Amino acid sequence: MDGHTWRELDPSHPRYGDIFRTYLAHTDEKEHQQRLLYAIVDELPQHDVFVDAGAGTGLFTAGLAERFDRTVAVEPDPALRRELRTACPDAEVLPVPIAAAEPAGPADLVLCSHVLYYVPEADWPGHVARMLSWLRPGGELVLVLQHPHNACMAMVRHFGGPTRSLNALLPYLDGAADRSYRAELVRQRASVRVPDLPTALEVCQLVVGPLENPSARTAVADYLHTHCAEPGGGFALSCDQDFLRIRRDA
Repeated sequence: MDGHTWRELDPSHPRYGDIFRTYLAHTDEKEHQQRLLYAIVDELPQHDVFVDAGAGTGLFTAGLAERFDRTVAVEPDPALRRELRTACPDAEVLPVPIAAAEPAGPADLVLCSHVLYYVPEADWPGHVARMLSWLRPGGELVLVLQHPHNACMAMVRHFGGPTRSLNALLPYLDGAADRSYRAELVRQRASVRVPDLPTALEVCQLVVGPLENPSARTAVADYLHTHCAEPGGGFALSCDQDFLRIRRDA
């Protein structure tokens, strides 16, 4: 597209934390995600071990850790680990990728939230198999990604980025030799609303990547005015999430 080509905003980007905090300040995504995750935790038969696979800064890790006896956070990025250790000082941190992690003891809950974007889709089944191997009977693996047809993903496609969907894992799960797991895909509504264009451009860097020159900012601003403008001012985008819940039979 003229003026801007999609590029992933890497968590190691020096402004990633600021951009992410701006996003969180203007979305109800975190609130809805926490509500669903807490409901899932309440359904678990045990609350001994929680593993956050790709814990990032510990945003969700901290709240869930309070509900388990022990928390293990898997996070290979050094910059994110610094914030993670502050947010979750009692968590055991494994500084390795998911594919190399070996948490001690069976887990009651494994969460992998908005991480599979950074994993080639061909490697998803191997990553899921590894995380499932950490579960105790009755435990649950929860995978979270953006719903492929929300407004944020439409914007990604417009600027040439890929759309990833947890639906891609369903054939793998249906064809797996191990039939001791039950899977359910749940869509949860969420949105991001911002009052002005500068804030919208800041937030959209999580969606379409860094806007490092005037032509990129102009291209994204034009898209926002055309597709996301609110009648009373400001901008709104849906950011519905998909939760793939995989429960191991007790």
